[in-house]
Amino acid sequence: MQKYDCRSLLMSYKFLFSLFFALAVLSPGLKAQYKPVGKRISFVGKNVRLADFFNVVWDQTHMQAFYNDEQLSSEERITVEFRREPLDNVLAFLLRKKQLTWYYREETFVILPKKPGEPDLGQMPDEATMSIPGVVTDKSGIPLQNATVVVKGGRRGASTSEAGKFLLSGIRKKTFLSISCIGYAPKDVQVFDDDTLKVQLTPAVTGLDEVLVIAYGTSTRRNLTGAVSEVTSKDIAQQPVSDPLLAMQGRIPGLSITQTSGLPGAEVKVELRGRNSIAAGNNPLYIVDGIPFPGTALTFNNIATEGGPISALGASNPLNMINIADIASIDVLKDADATAIYGSRGANGVILITTKTAKQGRMKVDANIYSGVGAMGHSASYLNTQQYLQMRREAFKNDKTTPQPSDYDIALWDTTHYTDWQKELLGKTAKITDGQIAFSGGDSTIQARISGGYRRESTIYPGNFNYQKASGRINLNMLSRDKRFKLTLGASYVADKNFLPARDMSEFIGTPPTAPAIYKDGQLNWEDGTFENPMASFLKTYNAKTSNLLTNAVLSYNILPGLQVKANIGYNLMEMHEVQPNPIAAFNPAYNQLGYSFFGNGSSKSLSIEPQLIYKRSVAKGELEILVGTTYQQEIRSQDGFYAFGYANDDLLETMTAASSIQKLGESYYKYHYNALFGRINYNWEGKYIINLTGRRDGSSRFGPGRQLANFGSVGAAWIFSREHWVENTLPFLSFGKLRASYGRTGNDQIADYGYYASYSTSPPYAGLGGLSPTRLYNPNYGWELSNKAEVGLELGFRQDQVLFRASYYHNRSSNQLVRYPLSGLSGFDFIIDNYPAVVQNTGWEFELNTVNVKHKHFSWNTNFNISIPNNKLLAFPNLENSPYNNYFTVGQPLNIIKGFHYKGVNDKTGFYEFEDVDGDGKIIAYTKDYNYTKRTGSIFYGGVQNSLHYKGWQLDALFQFVKQNRYNFLYTHLMPGMVDNQPVEVLGRWQAAGNHNGMQQFSQMLENAYTAYLNMQRSDAVIADASYARLKNLSLSYHLPEKWMHSAHLQSTRVYLQGQNLFTITRYKGRDPEVAGDHEIYPPLRIWTLGLQLVL
Repeated sequence: MQKYDCRSLLMSYKFLFSLFFALAVLSPGLKAQYKPVGKRISFVGKNVRLADFFNVVWDQTHMQAFYNDEQLSSEERITVEFRREPLDNVLAFLLRKKQLTWYYREETFVILPKKPGEPDLGQMPDEATMSIPGVVTDKSGIPLQNATVVVKGGRRGASTSEAGKFLLSGIRKKTFLSISCIGYAPKDVQVFDDDTLKVQLTPAVTGLDEVLVIAYGTSTRRNLTGAVSEVTSKDIAQQPVSDPLLAMQGRIPGLSITQTSGLPGAEVKVELRGRNSIAAGNNPLYIVDGIPFPGTALTFNNIATEGGPISALGASNPLNMINIADIASIDVLKDADATAIYGSRGANGVILITTKTAKQGRMKVDANIYSGVGAMGHSASYLNTQQYLQMRREAFKNDKTTPQPSDYDIALWDTTHYTDWQKELLGKTAKITDGQIAFSGGDSTIQARISGGYRRESTIYPGNFNYQKASGRINLNMLSRDKRFKLTLGASYVADKNFLPARDMSEFIGTPPTAPAIYKDGQLNWEDGTFENPMASFLKTYNAKTSNLLTNAVLSYNILPGLQVKANIGYNLMEMHEVQPNPIAAFNPAYNQLGYSFFGNGSSKSLSIEPQLIYKRSVAKGELEILVGTTYQQEIRSQDGFYAFGYANDDLLETMTAASSIQKLGESYYKYHYNALFGRINYNWEGKYIINLTGRRDGSSRFGPGRQLANFGSVGAAWIFSREHWVENTLPFLSFGKLRASYGRTGNDQIADYGYYASYSTSPPYAGLGGLSPTRLYNPNYGWELSNKAEVGLELGFRQDQVLFRASYYHNRSSNQLVRYPLSGLSGFDFIIDNYPAVVQNTGWEFELNTVNVKHKHFSWNTNFNISIPNNKLLAFPNLENSPYNNYFTVGQPLNIIKGFHYKGVNDKTGFYEFEDVDGDGKIIAYTKDYNYTKRTGSIFYGGVQNSLHYKGWQLDALFQFVKQNRYNFLYTHLMPGMVDNQPVEVLGRWQAAGNHNGMQQFSQMLENAYTAYLNMQRSDAVIADASYARLKNLSLSYHLPEKWMHSAHLQSTRVYLQGQNLFTITRYKGRDPEVAGDHEIYPPLRIWTLGLQLVL
């Protein structure tokens, strides 16, 4: 018989007397008692569980036993031999020595404690009180074990047995009983007679009992020993984004997600609890339906000399190759307890993406479409024509020079002309369309889900630049008739196409406002060679086509009750093809430039096989789960790039063979093998004390012989102290309380393949013969980076868990860092990659508060708040001053710093920027003692606040994201004020005469002292500024049409919704957007509004 294992959710006082029956329920006044005439038992068994024996009794007599498991354990083992023995004799044999008695009621016998002097056969209760037998099941009739049944307003209670049965004695008529079980809504029932009470509970997921996906399994938040956070499909569906990572911004404590560009498909920077490694990878491990997924782009880095593909940062995001509409949940594993079972792959945390699966039921069709627009949320303020000319003329005056004919912007161009280049380049309205459809259904043995989607998103650039993505997915679940064998198959295919400028056109916003007209006689205007027309760069495009095939199969077989064998098999193929054409039309005709193109190709193939053995059983008063398994993974990654030039026809630029010459830019091929053995033991004692042990032995091909294997593991424990009787009595207002702690070790193999090998490169031919020259030394000691992680956490619940508070403190140290170790020049090499005793420490606090503010029949209001306070520090780096890293890091400071001069202000006499002369030599020189001041960059703290309000069919969700951070100062991302480059209006606060105390130095065209001072300014601590912000990240308003309307239209539901993204930002940052504040102009995240319709048939 299938069963569920549940734990009580009720207030503490309901447990105090759940172990006892009221013995005073019997009285001398007797009722007529049912006698099981002719009921005989025939059974021979050795070491049989008592619960199993009572099942035999039921099979042979149709008499069901009711008893309290605390007084008569269902796990007790007995050895019996009965041959047509009367039921009375059987019960007397089992119960007489235990001081228990029984009585019959129709098809049941109730077992009770025996009073002194009573005969073997017990008495019926008197009429004033009753003994109430009952059974608790779910809606399908499956028994619920460990459900709690208590007298409402009292302390008498009991827990259900393995068969879902309970017995309460001394109960008066019309008494109310409260029944509760983990994962189900509590229910109150009134007792009118002593017939068997049958109670069905309906599922009800609370904040503590929601099911979370963890490594190789699931758990509830109540029973977790590790740090796990989740974003559900409901949260994801509220945001009109294509990238799953962007749907998590502001929602997960400890997870920092930052866009590097607002361009569709651009790279997203992910940092989970800080930066652990100095030189190796810091990306988390991504797992999609149990299959590792690439976390780095396939972009060929040498393809674009114009600034890089996708954006000026030159990378795409492979997670964009997952259809966000197919995702059921995203779970983030953070501490050692949650991640150590993944070994070295989990050093930087793990992000588990679970896709939607088929469900039992009639065929359902879910169609969802939305469309909207996007625009630049905030524009920066730049000089107009008059202000720009004033700046330029003043610069010449300060330099004591006069403009020359080559100074086109003031000598030749129309000085009355004005072009707002920010509006010209970033002023268009982007259009977004997204459509999804899914079919699902099935019976109890086979279910299927098929889905498809399409998305198109344009840009705010002029022209038809856009991003398109199409996807399809199929999921199939099959269950054998005996429900022992299960097969789950999944396959998805996603293809996207990115058509963008090859260069982030934001960089051209500094074009002088006096620049000539963009077009002349319908052609690009070059103004006789005096004007580099920004629009020409729009003709230099970047076209990327990426596809991803992800397949997986999960097979499981229940060998015995509690023993399951399982295998997860997956294959992933991602391919990318890039071309960057540079047409003749993009160049000044005077140069007679022929066209040229860059071509790039990349592929990643990954095979993963993970057999597992899972054992679950009840041991003593707890539940034991043991998992053992092994991992085999192989990944093959290849890339190549070509430069084709000499095109005389722009129509052939995407055909490599049409070029007059082809040059190979590079080629790479990597094969990565990974093997592991892993295991986990989890024991939950009475729902109060939980321990979790994990271990893994990893093998990676990225290390040399003798260094390829390493052991990792963790221990986690949790104490649910709210279930202690003394806590229940002392703190009755506390509905839940848990302390948890974990410690473990993980590794990191996010390094280049073959890094320990000696390598060679071709050298120029000599005497007609080619040669090889060594470029890297062989290093057999190349080994694992190590991370030791510790964490403690406190979780509290109030008001029946309507208020949940969580606090976590983590302390992680990463050592054995793989860095460049300097070598003597006599070796012929500058450095070797080696493990070094540098130590990086990450500590931090994370807080969450989830509240149910209002909960009524027609109105509810929930609030979720989280904040993270990370602290990163380089604890040790022996001989740092003599290493290549001396100019980037400082012991005792975070890894995310810049080193430079210390800015003192503008000299009120000279009008130039001044810096501290630390060594007192009268000179400001880089990489000396003068160049030793540090400024922290990145996040100082971050978090989010979400409010959800429901009123009848209406739902309103609002997510505010906040970040305290330091980023590059927008004022110093341009050329020196005074040169041929437009500037922010803030430069008007410049020095103009002796005695001025303004914050900007004097304008200059190219005066050496001024230029040197400005370059030093860009390498000083002043270049980092406060870029903190609070943003209405997402707003979603939806309305579900009334059900009676749906029935008449033969629909299950209809939802109309309005969604907004990046709606407004509060910040003191002067640039367009503080999230993408870099050392140059960047395409900003857009303010988006969409309107959508969802139909379910």
